[in-house]
Amino acid sequence: MSVLDGVRIVELASGIAGPVACRLLAEAGADVVKIEPAGGDPDRAARPVAFATWNRSKRSVVGDPEPLLSRADVLVHDLPVEAARARGLDPETLAARHPGLIVATVPSYPTGHPLADVAATDAMVQAEQGFFDEQQGNRPGPVYIRLPFPSWSAAYLTAAGVVARLVQRARTGAVLPVGTSVFQGGLAPAALYWQRWERLPAGLDRHTLPKIWPDAALSIFGCADGRYVQLAGAVGGWIESPPVLEALALADLVDLSEVGVTPENWATWDRVFRTRSSDEWRDELGEADVPCIVVRELGECFTDEQVRVNGYVAEVDDPVVGRALQAGPPVETSTPSRITGPAPAAGSTALDEVLTRWAPRTHEVSVPPVDPRPLAGLRVLDFGSVVAGPFGAQCLGDLGADVVKVEPLAGDRGRGLTQFAGCHRAKRSLAIDLKAPDAREALGRLIRSGDVVLHNMRLGPAARLGLDGPGLRAVNPGIVFSHVSAYGPRGPMAPLPGYDPTAQALTGWEHANAGEGRTPIWLRNSVFDVQSGMIAAFGALLGLYERETTGTPGETGTSLLAAGITAASEVAVTLADGAVTPAPVLDADQTGLDPAHRLYRCMDGWLLVDAADEGQAEAFAAHLGPDPVGALAAQAVDDALAGLAAAGVRSCRVAEDRLDAFMDSVVHADLGVARTLQTRGYGRLDLVAGFWDVPAAPGESVPDLGEHTRELLAELGYDDATIEGLAEGGVIRLAAVPVTSGGRA
Repeated sequence: MSVLDGVRIVELASGIAGPVACRLLAEAGADVVKIEPAGGDPDRAARPVAFATWNRSKRSVVGDPEPLLSRADVLVHDLPVEAARARGLDPETLAARHPGLIVATVPSYPTGHPLADVAATDAMVQAEQGFFDEQQGNRPGPVYIRLPFPSWSAAYLTAAGVVARLVQRARTGAVLPVGTSVFQGGLAPAALYWQRWERLPAGLDRHTLPKIWPDAALSIFGCADGRYVQLAGAVGGWIESPPVLEALALADLVDLSEVGVTPENWATWDRVFRTRSSDEWRDELGEADVPCIVVRELGECFTDEQVRVNGYVAEVDDPVVGRALQAGPPVETSTPSRITGPAPAAGSTALDEVLTRWAPRTHEVSVPPVDPRPLAGLRVLDFGSVVAGPFGAQCLGDLGADVVKVEPLAGDRGRGLTQFAGCHRAKRSLAIDLKAPDAREALGRLIRSGDVVLHNMRLGPAARLGLDGPGLRAVNPGIVFSHVSAYGPRGPMAPLPGYDPTAQALTGWEHANAGEGRTPIWLRNSVFDVQSGMIAAFGALLGLYERETTGTPGETGTSLLAAGITAASEVAVTLADGAVTPAPVLDADQTGLDPAHRLYRCMDGWLLVDAADEGQAEAFAAHLGPDPVGALAAQAVDDALAGLAAAGVRSCRVAEDRLDAFMDSVVHADLGVARTLQTRGYGRLDLVAGFWDVPAAPGESVPDLGEHTRELLAELGYDDATIEGLAEGGVIRLAAVPVTSGGRA
């Protein structure tokens, strides 16, 4: 038995977001039927290796989905809003026709957005929303981001949204739709740095990361063997004392009075690192507990021992690709996910065969609850820090859970970063010293009150606090545990610390995003921190569904490494020759992949050409001749776009300096993706939110340190005198007076 055994899903989608979401659900046990057009999904021919991974463990039917909808539990589609309405596949129409069907939508843009009827590609979403403009690069101006992170984020949002609605159905009988979009997937990591604060908390000197952030490259160094290593942060942040440097025999190479790396001394440090091979640095710095990863090429890590022992790759015999190592399920569950077969041939299953297996069923649909948020009434305990764990807990809060942020008396380490506000919305803060003997009773009461614990603590320290799976179940047998690690719970790298940059390095994305032949570069938006948090939320939801349907709570785990490998699943390692399958390569100037899929500079800005097929690529070449760079440089963006549209070539403007325009948009405010919160510590706070079409929590805010300690302990049965005694004894921290460090940045 798998977690989602018995759940029937119809998929009507192509690309990454919908198909990958459905593959995650299929490998968690759902029976997924992929509906394809007569010619098959276009990705079969355009991206055969990617298609093989993104669509395995499913069945394929060519035809009309309608006969299956009355027998299905879920429909997942990626149709633009008006196209869905025209086919009667919008949530409102389907609710009348099939009231027992959960409708999950993941178009390019959501209902209410000006581009809601556009079937935009991932690159177009990144261009139009200013994400290309946010990334530091090898040259001034917007750069093409090789990683289609909005689509990957949207895949996890879709899968999590589906399971959340299944949990709600199991708990209440209610059947409600859930929607997200590629646009909202792209906004998820942007939430970490698209912010405007009225008051900067102590320790911060700016309200968001600048567009060109030199620190992002200060921890990547070339080595004697021609390879590169990525350290987590600048050297001075991780090698904390001259004695450690001396132990590494660096004392004669660097000035120990200036331990840290700065733009001014980076070249000196780079010379130091070029004295040894990448493997030597990895081993020596690892001994000093300094995160140091050799930067790999895309797909290179698929054969690593660390990847193998954690099941992050799997051998699949695909009829098109052959026997190969593909990216495996990114979440480990106590009832395991299973790969049930390779991607099916188009139409390999007859519609009548599915109808025979899917006997008619009737759903008893209740009146939707007053609170349409699927996790309303459940409590999540967030013991995580910085980004990955807290972002996962925030996702569960966005779906309606009451999230309690448990942090030390000095606060989460992430409070000193802009990212904190982007992954702590709608939480309540309990500041407590978990190591204090007098905290044990309060911790026990808190755990007994919870439904889910989610964190990214290292499992060794977590176990000593009773915050691993066995420790939690000893206190609350019904609690679900979801964990995020750096590299997985097993293998030689399991005890090592890791961060988003080290995951990008290990899985090949620092090379892929840098441009051919260039020094590796970090994608600045902490994309794998965010996506591993999303996967952890998906895992927690699977654990909740298992509890609701079997009585046994699930335990789940994922990692930054799992997120990075899954994003690299467009490649595989063929077992016949051990080679990584070819993949598109970003050019050295980071403009794009080929003339018909790249950025162009015009007289007054930039545009993206993203030809839909070979016909459009040929039309583009015919329209602009042998020198498209020169031809477009002589035109204004609007004129160039008009000409390309007339030639039948897909293109769009590249947005720049997007933060204020995004935050001040009435449309974005109405959609709930740009929100203004009133907070105790930050004052007025403008930020990004709304990753699903689920209403915000009443009074949503970002908590100050210990802001809700008194309130939460009272809920756990403590009286005022006891609470004051715990505070005086240094066990808890009550809300402090807000600190102001200047005006709006």
